[in-house]
Amino acid sequence: MFQYYISAFIAGFSLMTIELISSRIVAPLIGSSIFTWTSIIGIILLGLSIGNLLGGRIADRYVKIYKKRVLSISFLISAFFVYLIIPLSKNLDFIIDPSYSIITHSILVCIFLYLFPSIAIGTISPIIFNLYVNNIENIGKKYGLLSGLWSFGSILGVFITGFYFISKIGSSGSIYFISFVFILLFYFFYINSMSKSSIYLKYHVLFLIIIFIIFFILLYSKKENSLSKNVIYQKETPYYQAKVVNYDIFPQFGKNKLLFLDIDSHSIHTENRSKYFYTDIYPIFPAFSKKIDRIHIIGAGAYTLPIHFREQYPNSQISVSEIDPEIEIIGKNYFDLDKYNIKTEVGDARMKFTKNNTINDKYDLIYGDAYNSFISVPWHLLTTEFVDSIKDNLNNNGIYAINFIGSLEGKNSKIFESIYKTINISFPNNYIFAFGTDPKMIQSITIIAVKNSKYIDYETLKKDLGIIDPSLFLSRILFNKKNLDEKNDIENAQILTDNFSPIEYMMENIMKEYYSKYFKIYRKIMI
Repeated sequence: MFQYYISAFIAGFSLMTIELISSRIVAPLIGSSIFTWTSIIGIILLGLSIGNLLGGRIADRYVKIYKKRVLSISFLISAFFVYLIIPLSKNLDFIIDPSYSIITHSILVCIFLYLFPSIAIGTISPIIFNLYVNNIENIGKKYGLLSGLWSFGSILGVFITGFYFISKIGSSGSIYFISFVFILLFYFFYINSMSKSSIYLKYHVLFLIIIFIIFFILLYSKKENSLSKNVIYQKETPYYQAKVVNYDIFPQFGKNKLLFLDIDSHSIHTENRSKYFYTDIYPIFPAFSKKIDRIHIIGAGAYTLPIHFREQYPNSQISVSEIDPEIEIIGKNYFDLDKYNIKTEVGDARMKFTKNNTINDKYDLIYGDAYNSFISVPWHLLTTEFVDSIKDNLNNNGIYAINFIGSLEGKNSKIFESIYKTINISFPNNYIFAFGTDPKMIQSITIIAVKNSKYIDYETLKKDLGIIDPSLFLSRILFNKKNLDEKNDIENAQILTDNFSPIEYMMENIMKEYYSKYFKIYRKIMI
C-alpha cells in the first residue's frame, strides 16, 4: 500500500510544481498579469476535471485486467506531455497573432501547453484509488488518506518550487525533473506488474530509461535560451525573465538600451536625453518644494529615474525600493549604476512604508515608479492606506509623485479617475502631468501631490519652470480642477482601498488596446 501513498504524494507535488512554473514559462510571452494566472489555473483545473473523468472510466474498465500496468502507462503518458511543455513553449509562433487581445493569447497559449499534461495527471488519482481500495469497508477513510497525501504533496510542491526550484534549477529544469520523476514511477509500476519470466523485457525498459536520462542531461546542459541578435543578457531571476536589449527603437535619441522584465519594457536608456519620456520630469520638483534633500524611488527598473535624480540633485540622498535583488546587479553591469551613489533597498515598498513603520528621518520626495505586468501598477501600492503611509513618511512640504499608464478622458480613464480620487483624499494639493497629445489617448500620466495647502497657479508654475522647454510639460498639464471634474466622472470614481482595489478590471480596456500594439513592437525587437 505504501507505493500508492508515495504515488499520490508525488502526483500532487508534481501538479503544483507545474502550475507554479507555468506562469514563469509563459511570462516572457504574455506577461504575468491576472489574465495569465486566470488562464493557467482555469485550464489546469479543466484538464484535471477531464482527466479525473477519463481516469475513472479507465480504472473501472482496465485495472482488474492489467492491474498496476494501467497506472504505469498513466505515469508514462504524463511524463511525455509534461516533457513537451518546454519545447512547445519555444514554438508558439503559429498561435501568436499581434491582433489578438491579451486574454485571447493567454487562453490559447495555456490550452496548448497545459491542457494535455493536466488531463494526463488527472487520470492518475482515480487509478491509484481503484488499485488501493479492495473493498468498500472504510472507503471514506481510505479515500481521505489518499486525498490528504495528494494535498500534502501539493503543499510541499508549492513551497519547494517557490523557494528552491525556480531560483536554483529554473523553469525548464523543474519541468524536466517532474517528467523524469514520472518516468521513474512508470518504470517502477511497470516492473512490478510483470512476471519473473519477463525479465528480458525489464532490461529493455531499463535501457530506455537510461537513454532518457542521457537525453535529458544533454538537453539541459545546452544553453537554455539562445539569445536573439538584439539580446545581450538574459537570466531567469526569482521574479522575472530579465533581458537587456540593444535596439534603436528611438533612433533620433542615439543608441538605445532596454530592460525587459518578462514581456514588459521597464526602462529605456537613450544615448541622448529624450525630453519626452516621463523619466525626464525630474527637474520640476523644486517648483513645489525648495528642499529636495532625501529622495526615495519605488521601483528601480534600469535605474533610469534614480540616475536622473542623482544628476539633477547631486547633494541629495537617493534610495530605491526594488523587490528583485538581481535588478541591482543588472543595473551595475549594463546601466552604469556603479558610477552613481544610489542606495538600493531590496524588498516590497509596502513593507517599508507602513503606518506602523513611520521613519524618523523623513523624505522630501517619494516617487512611485513600480510596475507589475505590462502597464499596471501593483494594486497594493495604490490604495488609500498606502497613500496615507506615504504621507506619514514625508516631511512638511514633501512631495509624493506617482507614474502610471492611462487616459485622461474617455473609456480608458477609469484607472486615472480612481488613482486621482484616492490620492486627492490624502493630498488635496496635487497636479497632473500628461505626456500625450490627446487626453483620450493611452499615455504616461504623473500625479504630483504636495504635503501642504499652498496651491500654485499656472502662471507661477510656468515662471518657476522657465528653465524647462515649455512645450515639454506646460502644454500638457491640467491645472483647472473644475474643468477636470466636468470632463471626468471623478465624483463616482472608485476609491482604491486594501479591501477593494480592482486594478485589473479598470485596466482591462487599456490592456486590450495597448497589448496588440505593444506586442508587435516586442516581437520585432526579440527577433
